[in-house]
Amino acid sequence: MRANILYIVLVLAILSTALASIAYGDGGKVVVYGLGFCGSCRDFMKFLDEHGISYEHRDLVNSDYSLQFECLRGNLSRLLNVSKESIVEPLTIIYDDSGYPVCIIVGDVEDIDFINRVLNSRYNGSVIVRLGSSVEVIKCREFIEYLHSLYQGGNTGYTSNRVFDPISFTGLMLGLAVADSINPCAISTTALLAITATTVGFMGRRKYLLVASFIAGVYLGYLFLGYIVSIILSLYNILLIIVLALALAIIVKDLVELARGGYRGIECTDRECLPSFISKLPAHLLPPALVGFGMIVSWTFMSCSAAPYFIFLSYVSVYVDNVFMRLMYLMIYCLVIIAPLVIVSLIPIEKVIGFRKIRRIILVRDILLSVIVAYTLYNILLTLNIL
Repeated sequence: MRANILYIVLVLAILSTALASIAYGDGGKVVVYGLGFCGSCRDFMKFLDEHGISYEHRDLVNSDYSLQFECLRGNLSRLLNVSKESIVEPLTIIYDDSGYPVCIIVGDVEDIDFINRVLNSRYNGSVIVRLGSSVEVIKCREFIEYLHSLYQGGNTGYTSNRVFDPISFTGLMLGLAVADSINPCAISTTALLAITATTVGFMGRRKYLLVASFIAGVYLGYLFLGYIVSIILSLYNILLIIVLALALAIIVKDLVELARGGYRGIECTDRECLPSFISKLPAHLLPPALVGFGMIVSWTFMSCSAAPYFIFLSYVSVYVDNVFMRLMYLMIYCLVIIAPLVIVSLIPIEKVIGFRKIRRIILVRDILLSVIVAYTLYNILLTLNIL
């Protein structure tokens, strides 16, 4: 009798295990990315435990798992066109029994009916993404293959179409920076400031101090604005397209002005282009005042030559995730921008005023920039999985 009872209990245990496997999809795999001390991560894993769902916890204290998580965040934000900050932990990937992803759950989404459905589904060429109350679908093959590689704890990084070659990028950056430095507004203002500094009594090194203060302000203005814009562009993909379209519009504007006879020489040669405080402020206050003036006026210079900078900012916001690397590239770019201003401040002014060849230089620049814009736009559309 006891043997029969034990036999029945054993059969019931096997059946219950089988039913649980069917109900909760134990043939697949659930991977949860999150810090062990994260409250929402603990809550979600407790929820899985309560419903008998086995999972693998990949604690972000581990550097490899942390890299995987950051890579997932960055690519999900681009593919879903949401801010990176909205991709939070716990981040859960649910695979079918073949190791292909069927669902990604962002955050502490305790919806057992939804989880049961995806646990019992199979990969069909796309991945469901549950982000809060919304459900999206990703069909990017490269990203799905990357998720598949993570099934066994494989690759820590995914680039898909985001091919980033530092050497090629540096060449593109320097080319754009040189094009951006051909800015008649900035050059003429710097030349006029050098003349004005001499006429108000600043000679020798004192003259160079004023001009250097102005150039430093231009540098800081470009750097500050570029860094802020690159962060904003990283948040929303649609802004990239808008900024590139704006860059193309500026190029078209330049070409139209050239056709109408614009850019006949360095334009601003009147002291009215400069603020009145230059002749009114005490000498010791002029350098800091000119730094501030340079920062503010640098943003107006962009109407003369913003297209290269917009292209560069779009490119760097997509391909350079590391904050310090992005800042380093921006600093180098802005140094190239101000190089002509430094040269103008050192050479005889009469060689700058009335410079006639600038029209031809701008024409060549805009033709080359048109090609670069088209190339950059194509690459970014590939990266965002739009093409």
